[in-house]
Amino acid sequence: MIFFNGFRGKSLGLMSLMNTGTFYMTADRFWELLSKKISGEASVGELNELEKLTLDKPDWKKTEEALSLLWQQSVPSLHDEAAQAFEVHVQKMQQLTVGFHQGETVHSNVEIPGKNNDRLRARTWLITAVAMVIFVAGVFVLDRKMSPRQKVLVNPRPVSLSTKSGSPSKIQLPDGSNVWLNASSELTYDKDFGKNLREVSLTGEGFFDVVRDPEHPFIIHTKVIDVKVLGTQFNVKAYPEDSYTEASLIRGSLEVTVNNRPNEKHFLKPNQKVSVPNNIDRLSEKIGKTRPLIVAEPLTYYHMDSTTIIETSWVDNKLVFQENETFSEVALKMDRRYGVHIIFSDEEVGDQRIYGSFTEETIDQALDALREVFKFNYKKIGNDIIITQ
Repeated sequence: MIFFNGFRGKSLGLMSLMNTGTFYMTADRFWELLSKKISGEASVGELNELEKLTLDKPDWKKTEEALSLLWQQSVPSLHDEAAQAFEVHVQKMQQLTVGFHQGETVHSNVEIPGKNNDRLRARTWLITAVAMVIFVAGVFVLDRKMSPRQKVLVNPRPVSLSTKSGSPSKIQLPDGSNVWLNASSELTYDKDFGKNLREVSLTGEGFFDVVRDPEHPFIIHTKVIDVKVLGTQFNVKAYPEDSYTEASLIRGSLEVTVNNRPNEKHFLKPNQKVSVPNNIDRLSEKIGKTRPLIVAEPLTYYHMDSTTIIETSWVDNKLVFQENETFSEVALKMDRRYGVHIIFSDEEVGDQRIYGSFTEETIDQALDALREVFKFNYKKIGNDIIITQ
């Protein structure tokens, strides 16, 4: 065929991107069959052969689909446009040091229409096809040259996992780390997670059991803090509607960095937590001068059960709170657990301090138990629960 006879002679550098031996021969055959398919010259046997080649090579299949679509949508120019496009691609590939030896000139003259239409169509097809293949190879080379962070910025390909209110869930990340994702939460990470970086973004709450890998630290990004670990068990709560973002350490070690404040790093020991105000940048500087804005403090144990850690009780399907929390703060936890929306018609009711522990109880059972002690009333309208005096 005209395409690959000419292509081999002028693009040895491009072919050097492929491994030698059997893979080289197979890849060479793939491009030949693909060019025949796109030009409509492939036989039934060749189409079947191409399909077999791409069965266990998803990247080749994507390349086939992309080039086929591009060929269908693009009409080769009979003037200088194709030649100019080809020259541009050649220049870019030379800048990337891909295959074209210095001093080598790649000619792309297109004959004037009318003198030899058959020769013109063949050469125009050749130029366009070569340009497409060079484009794909250029993407491959750029991918190899970019740093991992640059790849994330250019082609993040994120995986997003989310839970609805009332529906916590356990997931396993590609590196084997386990995450218990609380209700109304979202965890996002790149599809290449674990290859070079182990970074996730969290909105909501998650309990992490991270596989130890000193060469690839595990980093959780939230709106307010970043949490860096090597291998440990810990909890991160980062609901935007809450007053604080918290990181609570069960075992191992944590490094917590306050966003936009690189000098504010906090190192946690087991059974410690750090709480960072979600509106930290708006707080008065005087507060920071009179007392620390961020301090490491012990985890909170339920006063009725010394083995229950309040910060991680949700992982065991428990809703636990005690007198340092207001009814309004507890209501947010109940919203997420039961999939409801609690509204206070009287602020005084929402400001009172309450305590309790619930496991199997329904929302009605939990509210009935609380109102026996804290004296309030409630009524349900659809998914809304209105709390009154």
